[in-house]
Amino acid sequence: MDISLRDKNFLLIIGLRIIWFALPLGVGPLMADGLDPLENTPRSVLSVILWFLWGVGLFSTFVPRPLSLTGVRFGGVLCFILTFWATTTSSTASVIIIAFVFATVALVIGSSATIGDLFIDRISYGNERRFLLRAPAAVTSFLRPATYLVSVVALIAGPYLLADGRTVAGVIACVIGFPLTFVGLRSLHQINRRWVVLVPAGLVLHDHLSLNEPTLFQRSEIESVGPASADTDAVDFTQGAYGLALEVCCSSPHDVWVAAVKKETEKQTIETFLFAPVRPDHLLVEATRRSLTSHSPT
Repeated sequence: MDISLRDKNFLLIIGLRIIWFALPLGVGPLMADGLDPLENTPRSVLSVILWFLWGVGLFSTFVPRPLSLTGVRFGGVLCFILTFWATTTSSTASVIIIAFVFATVALVIGSSATIGDLFIDRISYGNERRFLLRAPAAVTSFLRPATYLVSVVALIAGPYLLADGRTVAGVIACVIGFPLTFVGLRSLHQINRRWVVLVPAGLVLHDHLSLNEPTLFQRSEIESVGPASADTDAVDFTQGAYGLALEVCCSSPHDVWVAAVKKETEKQTIETFLFAPVRPDHLLVEATRRSLTSHSPT
């Protein structure tokens, strides 16, 4: 990796930490307006909860891992939705605009492909490089936004109803909402646990949606790695993800265990397959550096 790319990645991580550190300054006044209609004690309790959630998000930026990636991205969505909610009780335009700027920047940086790769790659061992895979099209288009929305609402509805004095409704919302949030976060985290790993021995596809177990394709077996052609007949492991797909051509047939649709796994012999990293250009640069045969992106 060249120096300029390392600097860019470093600055992006620093930028993410700075925006999270500054969120109370940018979003805090609007949150205070949102909590203002509540009585003193409930308002104080909700304030503590918001500070705790902010602390979890800030801590996640300093511990780049797949789990903390889920936390940062969920925190960005949570902050944006709370900012939108708080506008209903604030009439100060400058406060609203500043809050939306901070919340949007946190959301955009946390959701970026570069941050995804950086957080995933921090669990690499030795001379490995991990690259996050794109989410399936159905997840990107509908399921992920819906899961974020439901998870955020399920998390905040109960505490807010309790603070507002609606005890029965609040208890019911907590009993239903907290497990729902956990299930939503777990499903979002599973999407962040799909990656391809370039290792000294070759290439490993780690994708529970496509394969029953992580599968190594030996360096000696790999004939080429490059952008897929429009008329390729390779086995598609992209899960219909949007964007450029890469194609791996093997010099000999390779047995893989395809992820079970029902209960039984199925062995399949393949010679070429497709996968969809979030940053295919960076993966090809690394593949070339490791002397894996690759084609230049078109």
